[in-house]
Amino acid sequence: MSSDRPDDDDPTRALDDFVRRMRPAAMPAAAPDPDLADLSDLVARLHPERTAAAPRPRGGKLRNGQTWSADDVEDVPLVELPRQPAARSAPPQVDLPEVDLRAEGARAAQAPEISLPSVDAPQPPREQDIVDAVQEVRDLAADQQRAEAAAQAAPAWQPDLTTLQLRRASDPRLLTTWQPGAWIGAVRQVVDSTTEFVKTADGHPTVETWPPHRLLLLWPPQGPDQPLLGRWPQQLRLSAVPRDQAAEALLVDLPPDASLWLHPQPQDIDWALAAEILLHHQANLRPFQAEGLRAFIAAEREASYGRLNSAYQAASDGGVVRAAG
Repeated sequence: MSSDRPDDDDPTRALDDFVRRMRPAAMPAAAPDPDLADLSDLVARLHPERTAAAPRPRGGKLRNGQTWSADDVEDVPLVELPRQPAARSAPPQVDLPEVDLRAEGARAAQAPEISLPSVDAPQPPREQDIVDAVQEVRDLAADQQRAEAAAQAAPAWQPDLTTLQLRRASDPRLLTTWQPGAWIGAVRQVVDSTTEFVKTADGHPTVETWPPHRLLLLWPPQGPDQPLLGRWPQQLRLSAVPRDQAAEALLVDLPPDASLWLHPQPQDIDWALAAEILLHHQANLRPFQAEGLRAFIAAEREASYGRLNSAYQAASDGGVVRAAG
């Protein structure tokens, strides 16, 4: 073989540069956008020791399970942060006014000036004013002595007995002791003071307080010897009059010429029976009145049963029951 044969005909070099010739011609690289930051070599810049051994990742999976690829990554523009100015080492220039220490000390050493208001000295009293003041005191003392002497000479004041009479004048038909032909009355409180809620005519609720209520009983004149009362009164009513006005309320129901005597022993009267008569025949009782009468009847019957047990006892032989004591 000739020594001047070209190298292309050399069979030993047939495979030289085979890989380069088999690759397609590379596309010209596009000019980089100056407004975008190139993040392609981010890993290389953060971990330069890995770039030689590890290939550039083309995708992966995040911790939350989301998958990503290199095509999903977008470059962001490079943001230039402003630099903070360097701290000033020299103190700022401050212009202070000039102070004259000598003049300030001289002003401080001066005594303060105090301005007091002018005070006019009082005029001395006149002799005539002194004489007039003494005479006024003498006249006042003389008037007081004359008033005391007149009070001692006058008769002693006596209060009006009619004005001081606390009790009202009683009706002459009201007797203090029983007399033949007199009506007999009895009074007893049966319902205590009560407060209830009622509605006015316009529908508004209001509180109404009622005073204590009493039973007023009347019996006609009894026998000529003594007033033996029957168990059943002739007339009765439930009234809210005070205790000291109950007799006048009973006199209203009597003839004009009839006299009245109040029984001194109300415990001898069957008050439970009287309350039951009123509760049965009086249809316009208020709820608190009806409830009060029922409670009074129950209490009276219980008290009567207690007296029944304690006021009587049987004899030893069992034949006679006598009053105890």
